Amino acid sequence: MKTTILFLMMGGVLLPGFAQAQSDIPLLRPEERQAVDQQAEEFNQSIAPALTDAAKSTVRIWAGKRRMAYGTVIGNGDRILTKWSEVARANGNLRVESADGVVAPATIAGVYEEEDLAVLEIRGTRLTPVKWSGDRPALGGFLIAPQPDGRPAAFGVVSVLERNLRETDRAYLGVFGAPDFKGSGVKIQDVAADSPAAAAGLQAGDVILKVGERTISGVMELKSSLVEVKPGAKVTLQVRVGKDVKNLDVLLVNRPQLPNMLGDRLRQMELMGGAISQVRDSFSRAIQTDMRPKPNQIGGPVVNLQGKVIGITMARADRTRSFIMPSSAVEELLKKPAQDPTIAQAQQAKERADVPVTQNAPPGGIRPGGEERMRRHLSEMQRLMEFMREEMDGLEPNR
Repeated sequence: MKTTILFLMMGGVLLPGFAQAQSDIPLLRPEERQAVDQQAEEFNQSIAPALTDAAKSTVRIWAGKRRMAYGTVIGNGDRILTKWSEVARANGNLRVESADGVVAPATIAGVYEEEDLAVLEIRGTRLTPVKWSGDRPALGGFLIAPQPDGRPAAFGVVSVLERNLRETDRAYLGVFGAPDFKGSGVKIQDVAADSPAAAAGLQAGDVILKVGERTISGVMELKSSLVEVKPGAKVTLQVRVGKDVKNLDVLLVNRPQLPNMLGDRLRQMELMGGAISQVRDSFSRAIQTDMRPKPNQIGGPVVNLQGKVIGITMARADRTRSFIMPSSAVEELLKKPAQDPTIAQAQQAKERADVPVTQNAPPGGIRPGGEERMRRHLSEMQRLMEFMREEMDGLEPNR
């Protein structure tokens, strides 16, 4: 087992599946391909015991001839937890297929829209409900998402421990740093209207030197200093205003919700490496992994090497990232009442209708409202820079 995993991790990269592995290796000679196929079979056999129980609680969800998602059997075996944004497109006519070939019609019984999850109700049969484990995977821990037939759908390691991905749950200051500033601290290029920074009197040209006792070296340091701060907390900023240095108390609030207006470059980077989930962020509790399930394989259980179900797949985000909701978060969520699916579907239709159509700015100036769009573009650029930084960090050799 260890030898096989070591083979997969050569060069510091864990390949997400052997079919993908073969396509990633150019010009394989017949004897090399045979060796890879043999390793694939050995690997599948070695991890099969860990997948046996969870596979019985894994189902495929179909609409006509199209597979929409995977699902996890919950409750008394008559309900399925799956990814809402995938099954919502089916417009009914859903059916569930289990490992032993049982096919049952399904209807959407409830929706947890904020986590992009739906509960399906099946009729005429009962399947094997999942057994959740409270075990918390360690950083670098090996994870596997099973298929209903007991084979691995995807596997990888934990790359980032559980965290909140929801932007609106994070503390918000409301400043934009000048990217060309070379001095210590963060020079403010702009202050968002009606933000905590504006309320505290911060202005363009001021330089943030400290957050509490933490010295700020740049924009990324400023952002990191606020990661653990909750909305509603008060922080003290040391700020240079002209030649004077002042301490300002700022009451942070929840980050506002902005429309999703990703630039083409960021979309292209997210799409590198294959298809990605339509909804792939804003989860309140998520474990990041490098496993690479297909979007229509999202919603099933995830196990560790001991076969314990530590969560479910939530989204394929890009070439290097997928997200898992830990079992404890799933169990807590299922204790809450689900939203009426008709209301969730109506809300989803409204959101699609409200998405603005972006156009090129007219020559010689910015159209009305362009200032706010520029602020959003700055936010997008920061996301792109963070994405590129993660990519570069992944390329750095281990020392």
